[in-house]
Amino acid sequence: MKPHLPLINRGTKKSSEKSESRLAVDPRRAALAVMTVAALSALLSLHLLPGKVNLKVGDVSPETILAHRTVRYRDTIQTELRRAQAAASAGRVYDPVPNAVDQAVGTLKSMLRAIENVRREKAGLSAVHKIAHVRGQLGSLLGTQVSDQTLKVLFSVDPDTLRQIEDDALRIVSTAMSKEIREDPADIRRAHKEIAEEAYSLTTEKAVARAVAELSQASIRPNQIYNEERTRARQERAKAEVPPTYGLIVRGEPVISKGERVLPEHIEKFRALGLTHPRLDWQSVACTTAFVALVVALVTLYLWRYYPEVHADTKTLLLIALIVLLSTLALRIGGSMLGIPLSQAQVGYLAILWVVVAGMFLSVLISQQIAVLITALLSIVVSMILNNELRYASSAFLMSLVGIYSVANIRDRYDQMRAGGALAAVGVLLVWITGSIASDSVSDMLLGTFYAGVLIPAAAVTLFFFGTVLLERPFARTTHISLLELADTNKPLLRRLVMEAPGTYTHSMAVGHLAETAAEAIGADSLAARVASYYHDIGKIRRPHFFIENQRVENVHDRINPTLSTLVITSHIKDGVDIAKEYRLPKLVQDIIAQHHGTSLVQYFYSQFAGEQDPSTALEQQFRYSGPKPQTKEAAIVMLADSVEAASRCLDKPTPAKIEMLVNRVVADKLHDGQLDECDLTFKELSKITVSFARALVGTMHARIEYHDVTGGEARKVAVNGSVDSEQPTSTGESASDEEPGSSVVAG
Repeated sequence: MKPHLPLINRGTKKSSEKSESRLAVDPRRAALAVMTVAALSALLSLHLLPGKVNLKVGDVSPETILAHRTVRYRDTIQTELRRAQAAASAGRVYDPVPNAVDQAVGTLKSMLRAIENVRREKAGLSAVHKIAHVRGQLGSLLGTQVSDQTLKVLFSVDPDTLRQIEDDALRIVSTAMSKEIREDPADIRRAHKEIAEEAYSLTTEKAVARAVAELSQASIRPNQIYNEERTRARQERAKAEVPPTYGLIVRGEPVISKGERVLPEHIEKFRALGLTHPRLDWQSVACTTAFVALVVALVTLYLWRYYPEVHADTKTLLLIALIVLLSTLALRIGGSMLGIPLSQAQVGYLAILWVVVAGMFLSVLISQQIAVLITALLSIVVSMILNNELRYASSAFLMSLVGIYSVANIRDRYDQMRAGGALAAVGVLLVWITGSIASDSVSDMLLGTFYAGVLIPAAAVTLFFFGTVLLERPFARTTHISLLELADTNKPLLRRLVMEAPGTYTHSMAVGHLAETAAEAIGADSLAARVASYYHDIGKIRRPHFFIENQRVENVHDRINPTLSTLVITSHIKDGVDIAKEYRLPKLVQDIIAQHHGTSLVQYFYSQFAGEQDPSTALEQQFRYSGPKPQTKEAAIVMLADSVEAASRCLDKPTPAKIEMLVNRVVADKLHDGQLDECDLTFKELSKITVSFARALVGTMHARIEYHDVTGGEARKVAVNGSVDSEQPTSTGESASDEEPGSSVVAG
């Protein structure tokens, strides 16, 4: 079976044009749009301002503080640490020392010349005096690097060995100074080590090798001098090249735990979350407001262009805005208003729930197509709230589509259970698909299965059931659930109808069967057509004996004139609407009660009154119903079913051919009279309706073979318009039960 059409504004007056030539600005709709933009912007911008945190470094936190939103912030502490590391690794800058090799060689030669002079001039002195004399001459050149033991060796060796020591030392010093020796203790130690290794490799005599090494070590000096100014400049450049470090705080993440001591890192996070000085980011607020205004404007244009009846109904627009605002409020609040710490996954599943519920509400209260549009936009909101997380946004939209389809034709609690089952199946499937893409652990996906497969479907169906009860009456919406309640024949109004107008009750039940069959044939709302048929003639309760199906003895119309009879007959429309309002029937039913005769002509009384007079439009208008004509397919179906059922009671010895001829005649008369001009039935749909009427009547009337009267006289034939008395005036297809003055008159 095709899903039923949404129960939206059924029976309301339609414009002859699908849309206005231009978008008119209605003050109420404009005010609603402005308030919606303001409320949505506030919900998306304010973040439900958190309380101020007054902790300082060194304090002990009295409670666990959770991040109320996801934020990316500049981590100044980590940034400065990385920059300090970059400056340290930049290294020092050294300037070369001119003539450093010559200076080192000159130092070495000066020491050796002084030693040679003492050997030659102070030959008679003891070693101790010679050492003292040399140290007195050279002073700081020798320092502590040339030991007294080495000086004794230099005084005691023969001249050839002394010259060899000098040559080796000069070669080692020249080699060492040709390499870079920075003004750094580490570089000096390295050079000394290399000199010692080379000196000990030249000779096997340790005393001589030590003398060469110490003389060489005492002679070398740094050939690269540290430049503090250039070093500082290099470090600043290295620090400037380090990009800022950014941290991410996820909503629900503990910023600091209870009893934990406050560190500078915590203060940094408090500042990033706006907890130290809560305030609004007006630039973000302005951008969010502009985004929301653009969305509301585009949705308004969409409704104006493709759903003009929704755009023209301020109450319907208010309902859409209310559902969107409540859903967004629920998305924004999450569990924070109850003080419940939620992880990002839990917030995501909670967001899916509210989007699904919003789609289900809009599906049954407004339109499936509009529900798809709104849930798509709410899924974008989910992405914004979850820091551009598309995983839960896409799952919310897909599960919403399932919910919208599942409740489109909901009729009982079993349908609700099936809707919950469909949501559970798709939710679990999405959890494992998205979880596999994101490489979630099995435990995470099992937890998601519980949320999407149990909690979300159960909560969505429960909220849907109670929410529709709360919303449908204030906003004049009619759901299938409320229609099913009205279809119960034990309802007080139907019980009153069966007691006070039993013939009308029987007629209404039969009309309901025909209307339901026809609506199913064209994909209209069969439940709405059937329930409206049950109540379409409740106005006859006030004067039941004026209608032939309730008459048993006399025909009261024999005692009054045709004009008054017409007034009584047609008044059952107004009486029916009044009774429907008294019993608080849905507007859908009230509208079909008002439209089920349209502006049809009460043919019998019109013909009786006109007699031989020339017909005139003014006179005919007095014998017509006040209307309006049917505005929806369901209202038109009830009109046709009402006329066909009443006319079928006039058939004598019905056969399939007679029934089909009767149905075609009634539908053609209504079409010719213009009663179907304001509904959107097509000729193809009318053909299907005609076939369904004929098939249903054949099944209920048990067609029999027609036998001709062989006793003489004229055989009584059934006229194609449903009249069994060829001498009585024919009708244009209006309900015979509404027009017949008594049992002596049978009109179609």
